[in-house]
Amino acid sequence: MPSARRLEGVRAYGRAADAFDTVAWRPPSSARFDGRAANDPEVPEPTLKALVAELPGWVTVIAGGLVAALLGAMMGGMLAV
Repeated sequence: MPSARRLEGVRAYGRAADAFDTVAWRPPSSARFDGRAANDPEVPEPTLKALVAELPGWVTVIAGGLVAALLGAMMGGMLAV
C-alpha cells in the first residue's frame, strides 16, 4: 500500500490499514451535520389537500382540458398506426 493511502487510513480509522487487512465501516456521527439554519424553527409542511384547496377554480378547468387534449393526441396517434 502506498504511503499516501496508508496516511488516509490513519486519518479515517485511527490506524494504518494494510492491503489485506479488513477495516470496519463506521457511520458518521449524528452531530456531524445539521442542515437547518441556527434560527430556523421547524414549520410543518402543508398537505396535498391544503395545496389543492388554495388553487383557484380555473386551474382545474385548464388542467382537465390539457389532459383531455393529451389523451386525444395519444389516441389519434394510436389509431393512425
